[in-house]
Amino acid sequence: MAATTIHSRTSSSDQAQTIRTLLEAAASAVNTHYAQVLSAVIDAKQANLHRTAFGFSALRDWLISTFDFTHRTAADIAAIARLSTKFRALVEAAVSGQARIDQVAYAVRQLDRTPAVRLFALTPFREPVPSPFDADTLCATPEHLIAQYCTHAPFKDLQRHLDELAAHLAEESELLDSLGEQSLQWIELAETDNGMWALSGELSGDTGRLLDKYLKTACPPPRQDEQDLDGVLPAQPNRHAEALHQLIAGYGTSPDAVKRHGHTATLDLTVDIDTLQGKDTGRTPLLEGQPVSVAKARLIACEAGIIPGVFDYDTGEAIELGRAARLPNAALRRKLELEQREGCAWHGCSRPVAWTEAHHIQHWADGGDTNAANLILLCRFHHGRIHTTGWTIEKTGPGQALITHHDHPATGDGTGATQAGQAGECGCSDWRTDADMDTENQDTDWDVFPTGLYRTEWSPTLKPDLDARAEQAERQRALASIRAARAKCRTRLTPPAKEPEPGKASGPTAPPPPPPPPSSPHSPSPSPSPSPSHREPIPAGSPGDPPF
Repeated sequence: MAATTIHSRTSSSDQAQTIRTLLEAAASAVNTHYAQVLSAVIDAKQANLHRTAFGFSALRDWLISTFDFTHRTAADIAAIARLSTKFRALVEAAVSGQARIDQVAYAVRQLDRTPAVRLFALTPFREPVPSPFDADTLCATPEHLIAQYCTHAPFKDLQRHLDELAAHLAEESELLDSLGEQSLQWIELAETDNGMWALSGELSGDTGRLLDKYLKTACPPPRQDEQDLDGVLPAQPNRHAEALHQLIAGYGTSPDAVKRHGHTATLDLTVDIDTLQGKDTGRTPLLEGQPVSVAKARLIACEAGIIPGVFDYDTGEAIELGRAARLPNAALRRKLELEQREGCAWHGCSRPVAWTEAHHIQHWADGGDTNAANLILLCRFHHGRIHTTGWTIEKTGPGQALITHHDHPATGDGTGATQAGQAGECGCSDWRTDADMDTENQDTDWDVFPTGLYRTEWSPTLKPDLDARAEQAERQRALASIRAARAKCRTRLTPPAKEPEPGKASGPTAPPPPPPPPSSPHSPSPSPSPSPSHREPIPAGSPGDPPF
């Protein structure tokens, strides 16, 4: 047993050494050939032969079309040849075979990007600089030093050296670039006819990187186990939009946010207490001066980005239902988050806990307390759903809630557990949990939105837009199914390769039998031959055998 193991290790080591020797010899031969090709292309370029003799204006196209080089190799060789009169030290390193052509091609491209870098690379040092790889080798110019990197360093080290060189030279130009970007950047925000807002624009490099970093931090890429049955991963753009909302809403409530007349940039809701409690007063709540429904007012009054101005209509006196009375303080919020580490209380929701809002089981305007027993964390989407007709919610334990839907219209703001009895015990014969409702609406023709929006929740205002988006998603699903079906058919219908019979030499396939002679007008019509799938097998040696 031990002898077998030792023999196996010895064999593997010998095989690895053989392969290493073979690949080292092949790599050396390849680099030598590339160096010879580069030398020939430089000669052709200097003599203009690619134009006069071959009819090509571009060196790369000439190498690809005439000699069948790969695109990458042809592009690298052409780049070095085109700049051979500018960067002689780098070209010499490539032609001599000391440096790979891809390293040298990258270096000459980077050095030729701006006049400042090009001039600096060719300007001699005051005193020759020793090579970081060989102290006996002195570099007269930055180009010679870069040639040493091309010869001895891996590509990442070469790339870093050139980036540092460009950064040292870009102090003034980089500042001017930043000024230009700030002058070119723009954002337009416009409300559309369907009530949504269209955002368009261009951001400077710094602003774009900051926003990209924030979105990637707030919305990590979806895991493979999060994909649905069609293999489509959750929509990142939708999550990015929600992350932007959370960024703006969170900043608006921060003490460090910009202020106007002593207030942060939050939205103002104006409503009297009787109207907010759902009484039929005939008065309309106002959000930023625009009328909104009572149901909308009750929902947005729960959000941190809203400052509700609630007053007594009869006396005109403001009622102190301020931020401290309706929103959990830091300690209470921390307690709720610790109880709901997984985030939103809705079954299967993947929104993180940082994106949740504290929902009052009994609304604060109806006298509900802001304490742990009366609060549950829901994401913005499911918080809004809970406030629609038919939903009830009952807190069953720390961080746990029973969410149910009832077909009767007795509820409509998520407080049904208080108004109509305990959830599931209101007398409604057809009540379902949040998980039941999601299951009912799953895998239907219109189950296409990453939030899980039900068809019954499509608003009349947005129905044309939702229809268009659903049709587009369904079209993509159908195309994916068609491609999968085609691939499956090809796999199933492709005949397996026939193996030669034992003892029979494999040779060229015999020609097909000659076609029958054309029949005369007076000859009887031949009977139609059966299709190949229904044709009877012909016994071996019968007259119908093909002539092999």
